[in-house]
Amino acid sequence: MSYLDDLRRRINRDDGKLFQVGNRPIGWAEGTGNLLFIGGIFLWQLHREAGVSGIWAISAASLGVLLCILGNVRK
Repeated sequence: MSYLDDLRRRINRDDGKLFQVGNRPIGWAEGTGNLLFIGGIFLWQLHREAGVSGIWAISAASLGVLLCILGNVRK
């Protein structure tokens, strides 16, 4: 058993003392939102070199956060 498997097994024990850590499926809205948010951060850092306005970076990141929230609420 690898170190990470052992760590996950110890964290996931059900004694109420620790948080549960595990994988869950990510919907299309949440996945798209994460990509848009990261793309917005990337554009914010490089908007002058890319030749786009900073408002595109802000709007992409804002839309990404909104989609992440909506993707989590629907579950």
